[in-house]
Amino acid sequence: MAAVTRFDRSAVTVVLVVVDLAIITAQLSAGLVVHGTDPLATPLYTAETVVPFLLGWLLVAPLLGVYTARIRESLVETALAVGFAWIVAALIGVGLRATPWLVGGAPPAFVLVTVGTGLATLLPWRLLVTALTRTRE
Repeated sequence: MAAVTRFDRSAVTVVLVVVDLAIITAQLSAGLVVHGTDPLATPLYTAETVVPFLLGWLLVAPLLGVYTARIRESLVETALAVGFAWIVAALIGVGLRATPWLVGGAPPAFVLVTVGTGLATLLPWRLLVTALTRTRE
């Protein structure tokens, strides 16, 4: 029986993790800017905004196989895995923000915008990686 792996231990995976986290951070930081907050001038506030979503992503993405080599073989599997992982990770992040210990709260509009912008930023990047990986093999 073949072993099931949820994380491909390769240089490609390291790059994927780093860029995924950078995209999530940039997307949420851009939201702060849109609302009149300078993320660099308010690092603690920025961290309280971003970290719950990074934690959600780091928890969910490996569990759903987002970092397996198999996912990079199919555009459909990439879209489904990354899309579903982001939706769940965003809901975890929003749930953490809704606690009294973190800033921001979780109004419905924020949930929708966060899920939508996350999908709009993560999916193109990951689909590009899959398309390029498939053409090299």
